[in-house]
Amino acid sequence: MNSKLYKLMNWPEIEEIIYSDGKDPHRILGAHKVGGSMLVQCFLPEAEKVEVLLRKGTKSRRYEMELADEAGFFAALLPYQKDPHAYLYEVTNQDGTQKTIADPYTFEPGIQREDCIKFTSGIHYSIYEKLGAHPQERDGIQGCSFAIWAPFVARVSVIGSFNHFDGRIHQMREVDPCGIYEIFIPDVGAGEEYCFEIKSKAGDIFRREDPFAFAKSKKNEGCALITNPPEMIWHDEAFLQSRKKVDKAEMPLSICEISPDLFLADRKIAEDDIYLSEALLHLVQENGFNAVEFMPVMEHDDADPYAVTNFFALSSKIGRMEHFMKVIDTLHRNGIRVILDFPATFFSEKNQSLFRANGSPLYEYAEPTKERQPKSGYLTFDFGRKEVVNYLLSCALYWCSLCHVDGLRITDIAKIIYLDYDRPPGGWIPNIYGGNQNLEAEDFVKTLNQTVHKKDSGILMITKETANWPKVTTSAKEGGLGFDYKWNSGWARDFFAYMDNDPLYRSGHHNELVFSLIYHYTEHFLLSFSHEDIGGFSEMLSRMPGDSKQKEAGVRFAIAYLMVHPGRKMIFRGVCEIEADHEKHLRTLMQDLNRLYFEHPALYELDDAEGGFEWINSMAAQECMMSFVRHGKKEEDMLLVVCNMAGIPREFTVGVPRDGKYTEILNTDAREYGGNGLGNGTEVLEVVKREADGREFSIQVKVAASSLLVLRFVPYTAQENKIRLIRHETYVKMEEEQDESREALRKKQEAEEEKLLAELRKKYELEMSRQEESIREKYHKIEAEKIMHVVKASAKKTE
Repeated sequence: MNSKLYKLMNWPEIEEIIYSDGKDPHRILGAHKVGGSMLVQCFLPEAEKVEVLLRKGTKSRRYEMELADEAGFFAALLPYQKDPHAYLYEVTNQDGTQKTIADPYTFEPGIQREDCIKFTSGIHYSIYEKLGAHPQERDGIQGCSFAIWAPFVARVSVIGSFNHFDGRIHQMREVDPCGIYEIFIPDVGAGEEYCFEIKSKAGDIFRREDPFAFAKSKKNEGCALITNPPEMIWHDEAFLQSRKKVDKAEMPLSICEISPDLFLADRKIAEDDIYLSEALLHLVQENGFNAVEFMPVMEHDDADPYAVTNFFALSSKIGRMEHFMKVIDTLHRNGIRVILDFPATFFSEKNQSLFRANGSPLYEYAEPTKERQPKSGYLTFDFGRKEVVNYLLSCALYWCSLCHVDGLRITDIAKIIYLDYDRPPGGWIPNIYGGNQNLEAEDFVKTLNQTVHKKDSGILMITKETANWPKVTTSAKEGGLGFDYKWNSGWARDFFAYMDNDPLYRSGHHNELVFSLIYHYTEHFLLSFSHEDIGGFSEMLSRMPGDSKQKEAGVRFAIAYLMVHPGRKMIFRGVCEIEADHEKHLRTLMQDLNRLYFEHPALYELDDAEGGFEWINSMAAQECMMSFVRHGKKEEDMLLVVCNMAGIPREFTVGVPRDGKYTEILNTDAREYGGNGLGNGTEVLEVVKREADGREFSIQVKVAASSLLVLRFVPYTAQENKIRLIRHETYVKMEEEQDESREALRKKQEAEEEKLLAELRKKYELEMSRQEESIREKYHKIEAEKIMHVVKASAKKTE
C-alpha cells in the first residue's frame, strides 16, 4: 500500500467498519478532505476490485483503489474535488460481475436536530415523512432515504435485495443521541425489499421490520417494500368542508361495520379493478347507511385482524393505497363517512417491527405488571415514552391526512387506562398517587383526541370502554377524555340477556331491557350490533328462542329497537349481507329503518338530551310490553314507539302525551319484512279522552308477537279542530239530553216503585193481620180444650 495512504488510514476505525460495530460510518467511509487531496474509502465485502471514476467538468479519470483490508475495505487518495458526489465506484465482484454505484456515504443527513427534538418531545406529527423508507432525490441524485429509531444498540444497517441482505454493506449513522439512524442509498427505489439489521450492545444480531413501512413484502416474511407516495386526485373537498360544520351532538349517524377481509375473501382485486368502490357503495346505499366503519385495514395477522403487524401499511388484501383512496373518494362523493378501527392500545408479538424493536422492550412496557394484557397476551404500548406516543399520534394523523378518513375508533381503552384491569390483587402496582389509573395512558388518550380534533374538528373520535371510566365523551378542558362517541357495550349485553330468554320467562328480566335509559345521558353513546356483539346474521338468529318464524321476528325486533333507542347506530355487515332466503325481507327492513331514522329528527336530534326521550310505560314486565316517545326540537316531530316482546299478539291501550292523530309508519311484523302483517295498517288512530299510563289521552293499538310499532303523531288542523269542537258540543248536548231523559225515567221508575211498594206493603200488612187473627183463634181454641180436659179429669177423680 502507498505509504502516504497507509499513514492516513485510521485502523481502529476501519476495524469498527469491518466488524460492523460503529454508529457513525460516515465519519470513515466516503470522501474526506486531507490537505489538498481527498481520501476516499469504501467497504464492499464481495468486491474483488474497485475503481473510482472521478469527474472533473466534462472529463473523468479512473483510479484504482487499494485493498486496505482483505475483508473488503478499499481506499484511494485522489485529487480534491469540491463536489462530494463527483465520483462513482466501478466494482468488480469476486464472481466476475460488474456494477457502477454511487457512494451512499457522501450525503448529509436528511433528519435535522429539530426533527429529533420534536420526536423525543412527542410532537413530530409527520415523523412518518422522516423515518422509514422514502424514495427521493438528494443533490440531484435519485435514491432512497432510510431511517429508524433504535436507541441503545451498537449498530444498525439497512439490508435488502439491493445489497443481498448483507448488514455490513449499508451501515447507518446515528444522527442524534436519541437513537435515530439514517442513510441515503443512491439508485435504490420503489419495489425493492428491505428491513433493518440491528446489533445489540451484547453482540446479538437480529432483523427488524420497518415500523413506518408503507407496504409489506409478499415474498419474504419480515421484509417491507419501498413504495412511492401514492398519487391521487381527490374530488371530496366539499364533503370535507361540510363535515366541519355539522353538530356532532345532533347529526344522524348510522354506520355499517365492515370486515375488509371477509368482504374480499372470495374476490380478486386487479390493478385496475374498481370493484371495491362500486361494491361497497352499493352495499352501503342499498341498506341506507350514511357511514362505514372498517375493521383494521392495516397489515395484520390472518387469525386476528386487530393484531396489526404494520401500522402504516395498507393490507395487501385490499390492494394498493391508491385503490383504497379511490374507495374513500367515491364514498365521500356520495355523502358517506369512512371510519377506521385503530388498535392503538396494544400490539402482537407477531409485529416484527415493534416487538422488542431494539432487542429489549422499547415500544412496549418493560414492567411485567404493565407489559401484557392478561387475557389476550397482547403487548401494551409504553405510553410513558414520548417517542412511542409520537409514533401512535403520527400514525393516526397519517391515515386521517393521507386517506381523508372521517373518524377513528380506538379499541377498548379500559385495558390501558386501568392498571388493575383483568389483573389479580398483587398483580399491579398503583400509580404515584396510590390509584389504579394509568396516568400515562390517560394523558395519551387525551392528547390523541386533542391532536386529531385540532387537525380537523370534523373527524370523529370513537372508542369502546368497558369499565365505566367517567367523562369519556367530555372534552379534556372539562376533565374528560375528549372522545366524540362511546360504544354502549352494556346496552347490547343487557339487551341480548333479555332477548335470549323464552318470552314466557322474559318478565323476570325486564329491568335489563330498560336499564340503559338510567345512564344513557352520562355519555354520548353509540349503540352497536358489532362483530363483537353478534357476529353475522346466522349468529344473531341462533340466539333468538322459538321456531324459525319466532327467531326471525326476534331479529327484526332487535334491529328495529336499536334504531329507535337513543344513541347513534352501528350494525355489522353480517346483519345486512345474509342468507338468500332471508336477504330480501331483512334488507327491506334495514332500508326502511334507515330511511325512518334519517327522515325523522326525533330519532337523532336530541339523542343526548333528556327531553329527547319520554317513557310512556316501562313497568309492564308481566305483559312483556313497553312504550315510549322520541321527541325532536319541534313538537310535531314526536314519534310513539310500542314494543311487544311477548310470544303472542296483543291489543294495548296506550297513553299518549298529546291529543291528536297517530298513524303507523313502521311495523316489524309487516309482510314485506317476512312477518304476518298483523298491525294497524293505514288506519288513523284518533286519540280518545280515556286515562291510561297516567295520561289523560290514549289510543288502542294492535301489536304482533315479538314486534315493534312506530307511530307518527299528527296534530289536528284548525278545520279538524272546528269539526271536533262541533262534534264535542253536539256530544255534550246529547249527553245532557240523555241525562235529562235518564233523570225523568229514574223519577218515573222511582214513583212506580214507590206505588208498587205501598201496595205490597198494604197486602203484606193485611195478610199479617189475618195470620195473627187465625193464630189467636187457634190459641183460644187450644186453651179451651186444655181447660175442658182438666175439668173432665177432675170430675173423674171425684167420682
